[in-house]
Amino acid sequence: MRCGVPVVLAIGVVLGACGITGQSPGVVWYRLSTTLKALHACMTMPEEHVENFIKSYALFDKEVCDSDEDWKMIVDYYTVVNQLCAVGDVEKMYIPPVMDLSLGIFGNQLKWEEEGMVDKLDIGPGKKVLDVGCGRGRIMHHVASYSGAHVTGLNIDKGQIKMGKDYAEATGLLDKQLSFVEGNYNKKLPFADNTFDALYHVQALSYAQDLPILMKELYRVIKPGAKISMLDWFKLPAYKPEDPHHKKLLRDVKMVIGAVRTPAPEDYDIAMKAAGFEILFSGEASKDGGHQWPLVMQADAFYTNVKSIVDFLTQWKIIPGHFKRLLERLTEGGESFVEADKMGLFTTSWQIIAQKPLK
Repeated sequence: MRCGVPVVLAIGVVLGACGITGQSPGVVWYRLSTTLKALHACMTMPEEHVENFIKSYALFDKEVCDSDEDWKMIVDYYTVVNQLCAVGDVEKMYIPPVMDLSLGIFGNQLKWEEEGMVDKLDIGPGKKVLDVGCGRGRIMHHVASYSGAHVTGLNIDKGQIKMGKDYAEATGLLDKQLSFVEGNYNKKLPFADNTFDALYHVQALSYAQDLPILMKELYRVIKPGAKISMLDWFKLPAYKPEDPHHKKLLRDVKMVIGAVRTPAPEDYDIAMKAAGFEILFSGEASKDGGHQWPLVMQADAFYTNVKSIVDFLTQWKIIPGHFKRLLERLTEGGESFVEADKMGLFTTSWQIIAQKPLK
């Protein structure tokens, strides 16, 4: 039996209410409405999308995307995972650096995007900014609203671009402060030389095929003196590839966060310097000494609760059974993420800030 509107609404209110206590009325309404839309999308999802999403996880056993089939799997993955993430507090599809644990995941995202990124890029009204791998466009929407700059989002997934455009149009920012371009950053970027006053990406370069070539392209499209911010997933010195348990944790975490490449920070530093960038900062962005696990546990606890509700409703055939399969796949490995972060093996909050020299 298909889930009716009253059931979706009831589930949405229960799930959306988790983790938003103490937030402003505007944030509460946004989170509840987003949860309802994502729930509806998940429950009415075509079976083909479900199967392709499950199959796409084979990609995360690799260390490089090197075929057209790989890129198809990336699109298949994001077609579904962006909806699953939007059910909870990770609609932007990243666990942020820890700025203030009392704020929760969404609050830490907003605080880091403002203080940890925009303020350090020196952007404001009239400036042009590029978001590489923009997802549903929610980060760029906040960047544009906070800074007054015009932000262009680049993404390979038509579906996410449409969601970004729809939201930008609904909030009055489409074509005024926000624009979207479909494209693959592993190819020549569809922008002229010296176009942007700043550039950023948030955990988006895991699918880079040739990091040095990509860095040269990013260097090309920004103006002399422009700064870039990169927040990404990295292995740390404590990780030992010869340790079987470390290897298991690596595999589990890659599946949780949707990562392919597992670079070390110095891999980025070398490629960026070779492209011509001056590195201004390369280090852990979290303010608690570099550990994100408290926020990871919040996300894991939320989806564990969601899964309990979905298991019950699926058992009684109140909602489609494929929703249970999606959540089982999404949540597998969450405990490994927490363990690996506590051990200091990996991080998803290492930030690099660099600048294109004026000369």
